[in-house]
Amino acid sequence: MRVAIVVYDGVLATECEAFTSVLGAMDDAEVVLVGARRGSFAGPGGRQLADAAFDDSDVVGAVDVAVVPGGLGCERAADDAALRDFLVRMERSARYVAASSTGTVVLASAGLLHGRSAATHWLAADLLRRYGSEADDRRMVMSGNVITCEGRISAVDAAFAIVERLHGPSAVERIRATLLARGEPHLRPQPWWARPIEWVRSAIGLRAPGPAPEPAPDPSEPPVTPLSVMVELVDNDDLARRLERSGRRRRSTRRDRT
Repeated sequence: MRVAIVVYDGVLATECEAFTSVLGAMDDAEVVLVGARRGSFAGPGGRQLADAAFDDSDVVGAVDVAVVPGGLGCERAADDAALRDFLVRMERSARYVAASSTGTVVLASAGLLHGRSAATHWLAADLLRRYGSEADDRRMVMSGNVITCEGRISAVDAAFAIVERLHGPSAVERIRATLLARGEPHLRPQPWWARPIEWVRSAIGLRAPGPAPEPAPDPSEPPVTPLSVMVELVDNDDLARRLERSGRRRRSTRRDRT
């Protein structure tokens, strides 16, 4: 069984790893990274090395599961005609097509959502509307053979949903136990930095999935959104670099105070 993970400049390494760690643990799985060309693609969290290009028929001609992770540069990826053609072929030939966070925008650009709503990153709603779809409040949405989800943590849920449909609940339990034994970070509880994001979402009236957020801290100590989260929300390389420099300065200042 062949699993194709789409990579592009700006793709989030954490979302690639979430799908790879789960789907790659299936007994018969072969995971290949597919891009506009063979070679390296830079993104938050590290570079991804594409094993094949979208038009490499000997590799991508027998794909069972195709996945589009989200991340920086999703708008540029959505404008890639070769990627859109690849996804159209995957809708017809693959057993499942999945996308996480802003990767759902790429699916919409290729017409795979057919105007249906999709689970996505909470700031990608306007991009989805550009292609005739709407953001769904749910963490994960399954429509036919297309699965969309919010992001890194729900990407694990989407991957397990695919495993269950292909191999049954026992395979899910086996893979989950294996990943927990390895200490895989994808299965850990919600990280501390997710809380400030939920406070912001609540303040501007957006629905936050899951349990209600904890009370906000003292206003004199406003929450600081970590760089990894800010970069995920930004589709601008120059701004991302400025955020990185600003984050380093803040960390240095806090160390000096202590």
